Amino acid sequence: MRILQLLAATLLTVISVFGQNTTGETNKGFISYISSQNVYVRFNSTNGIHTGDTLFLSENNKLVPVMTVSNLSSISCVCTKLEKYIPVKNSEIVAIIHKKQLSTPEVQIEKSKEAVAINDLAIENIQKQKNGRLPIAKVNGRISVSSYTVSSNDSLVPTTERLKYNISLNINKIANTGLSAETYLSYTHKLGESATMQENLRIYNLALKYELGNNNLILGRKINPNMANIGAVDGLQYQHEGKAFSYGALIGSRPDTYYYSFNPTLLQAGAFIGHHFQNSKGGSMNTTAAIFNQTNNLVTDRRFLYIQHSNSLLHNLDLFGSTEIDLYGKVNNQLTTTFDLTSVYLSLRYRPIKKLSTALTYDARKNVYYYETYKNYIDSLLDKETRQGLRFQFNYRPLRFLYWGGTAGYRMATTYSGVSQNANTYLTYTQLPWIGASLTGDFTWLKTDYTSGLIYGGTLSRDFIKGKFYTELSYRKVDYTFTSSKILNEQIGDISISWQIAKKLLLSADFEGSIDSDDNMSERLYINLTQRF
Repeated sequence: MRILQLLAATLLTVISVFGQNTTGETNKGFISYISSQNVYVRFNSTNGIHTGDTLFLSENNKLVPVMTVSNLSSISCVCTKLEKYIPVKNSEIVAIIHKKQLSTPEVQIEKSKEAVAINDLAIENIQKQKNGRLPIAKVNGRISVSSYTVSSNDSLVPTTERLKYNISLNINKIANTGLSAETYLSYTHKLGESATMQENLRIYNLALKYELGNNNLILGRKINPNMANIGAVDGLQYQHEGKAFSYGALIGSRPDTYYYSFNPTLLQAGAFIGHHFQNSKGGSMNTTAAIFNQTNNLVTDRRFLYIQHSNSLLHNLDLFGSTEIDLYGKVNNQLTTTFDLTSVYLSLRYRPIKKLSTALTYDARKNVYYYETYKNYIDSLLDKETRQGLRFQFNYRPLRFLYWGGTAGYRMATTYSGVSQNANTYLTYTQLPWIGASLTGDFTWLKTDYTSGLIYGGTLSRDFIKGKFYTELSYRKVDYTFTSSKILNEQIGDISISWQIAKKLLLSADFEGSIDSDDNMSERLYINLTQRF
């Protein structure tokens, strides 16, 4: 059985490549994460970037094509790299901007060590592109089936297999009218377990949109990019887009706290106004202010202001921030008016020289809802302890094929969590002599109020057969000590190979095995089949 699993683990997704005209304005982003299947590129906004577009690396004032866009959200692109290009985290990537704006497809996150927050998919998407052309009909989507199996030599730990079915469909300008539709559904269940539809089904996006001039009307579940960190709204949204100002309102309900399902008892209503400015050099500044009233069984649960701002007016400097200010509270069961800062998110990116990029973020958001991701225990622990707090990140390229980067984070103690400190550094050489592979060494340190330890290892990756296959081997050593005196010494190995079966048919698999100091072994096998249309 294990031999069959290892053989199956030699298949991973590669996404087909399309090109586009390289004339027009440019939008600069950076590589935020590299998985065995995809490269994730983050922008201030992906307006003007479309599925199938080519992204570029700037070398000696020339744009070199390096990857294509397979999916995108409002601020991120999921990409497939082109032949011979080896992506490096935090590298600057350039997109050619087009005025055409399509509905937002889903983000592919089946295999990721980095959690993907639904709120983050809509952050900073407030740089509005105007086009006065006639509506153009377009349909795109995908259907995928995934299997995630976990087994262990511990007789007390049963083997589990989780099946996941995804479907996304985006219909732009139905019958060449102003009506568009988009949906992203995910159904997950474990074999041998009974669960309700509410527990297994996740509806991340399900909406109809009607555009009439500068006015948009949206019905269904949708995150409004002008109020990204508010999350999804189930109901009716209206928005007017002017040259410098936009405004709108919404009424509906919030998704259920536990199952992310429709919950009509959590009614909410709000209104917003936004200002947009762009200078002659392509820099922009966007600000949104909104007021919300949220209820629970028709009783006011929360009333607050929401303010969001993004700014890229200064050269090589990008700022994004959002905050929530509570206006309503109860003291000794008496209603009171407050002005309480309850949620803050700040992000500052600066590139002082061509070879060095830096980023500083502060995350104190609450109730961030995450997509499900393929994770082991260690990756889940790292994500939990490093998301919030202050975080500094850098990437430096001292030589042509050599990259050095790292992060450092600190989270202050709160009522619900203790102090957390973390640091990570990596060194990557992208063109090893004779074999043309990429080699990365990685080191992570984490200290919390209940654990401390190190994770270190390396990854070797290479393309074969003109990009049809992409192989990756990785090894990590985990040395953790918990306050309960428990010691976790674990070795983790991973093998991934991507294969593009046909232009839009993708098969993927990933095999990860681990063994600890007590000879407890576990295996995780992930297989995915995706058909795009």
